[in-house]
Amino acid sequence: MKFAMFARPVVTIYDLPETTKESDAGVVSTIGDEGLYGQVCQVRTEPGGVTADGITLPETMAEVVTFYGYHGYVFASELYFCGEKELRGYLSAELVLAGRATDVLTLPKVQGVRLAELERGAVLRRLPDPEAEAHTGWAKVGLVDGRSGYVRDVALEPVRFSMTAVFTQEAGRTFDEALAKAEGCKPEELVPRAIDRWFGGSEEAFRNALAEQAKKYLGTEYRWGGKSGRGIDCSGLVSSAYMQCGVLIYRDAKLVEGWPMHKIPLEQAKRGDALYFPGHIALYLGEGRYIHSTGAARSGGVVLNSLDPADPLYREDLVKSLYAVGSLF
Repeated sequence: MKFAMFARPVVTIYDLPETTKESDAGVVSTIGDEGLYGQVCQVRTEPGGVTADGITLPETMAEVVTFYGYHGYVFASELYFCGEKELRGYLSAELVLAGRATDVLTLPKVQGVRLAELERGAVLRRLPDPEAEAHTGWAKVGLVDGRSGYVRDVALEPVRFSMTAVFTQEAGRTFDEALAKAEGCKPEELVPRAIDRWFGGSEEAFRNALAEQAKKYLGTEYRWGGKSGRGIDCSGLVSSAYMQCGVLIYRDAKLVEGWPMHKIPLEQAKRGDALYFPGHIALYLGEGRYIHSTGAARSGGVVLNSLDPADPLYREDLVKSLYAVGSLF
């Protein structure tokens, strides 16, 4: 089995081994997701190989499954291929998350040369820095290709999610089963363990953190399949907020068994729960309001709306189609 790290700031993951397809509306994109720098995937089929479905891949594309269970096809030039030993070494290092769009510079000063321009959600290795006291406020980090540089400490957050499911995902095994196998626990222990580790076991702190993470994307343009500050779609927003708080949920806008989200009654909805509409998902903020990334022409991005008809942010079309609330609890 082979593996890879995403080696570009934003890597497009296509649902088919071609970038476009014919539809009733004309030629459309086959984009399904985006991988962010330093995140990892399992390589199911190398460029030019034959997939389990009998599809011969172009020499330029690889078939991958991301560490959170999304299957697709990626241009090989945007991946850093590696073996299991190298990847395990990478994942055992001190990893940090870009908490905002940030530059990696050659020097711990603003005049340094830019090595990379990364988006929120990118993963980097924090490196030992014997001269840290000489440049307070900067962190030394490693890139996937072995180069090192500097970013501001204020731009970094801890990586709260586990990427170890990349080693154990296989046909017939649900995502939760794969991650639990890799983490050495039971599937039902995954969410409590994450909340215990990062939020002191407080459900309320976890729910509040979900809302705050999602709000950091306010104003971001809607992008089909997007998952970065350059553009994000509805499920990209919600799944990213959960990921950055330590829990990996299904990436698309529906409830699927085998991921840690189950249906609850609307009257039980609390801050941080997910609202499901046909082909759409939002994060509930409490008091009737929710945050979502909408493709509607009048907004076209991450905005706040409301379930309350008396609220100026009310969207009747969505309220009428709300069919489920998803919760971890």
